[in-house]
Amino acid sequence: PNLTPSNLEELWEIWISDPRIPTRASRHAWAASRNISPVRVDGWFRARKARAKKVGQPISNETYQL
Repeated sequence: PNLTPSNLEELWEIWISDPRIPTRASRHAWAASRNISPVRVDGWFRARKARAKKVGQPISNETYQL
């Protein structure tokens, strides 16, 4: 399933509170708990990281648990 507007809102809140990439396992657990494809969530975070890099925003390579 695709990301719904409420899923996107939640992802943005997560990103704004901590602009790092969560661990793969925690992203997939988050997706599974919301019946979303983990590939979509991975892609969303990958796009945020790419956008941040493009505008010169430093992104830590450290991961964390959602």
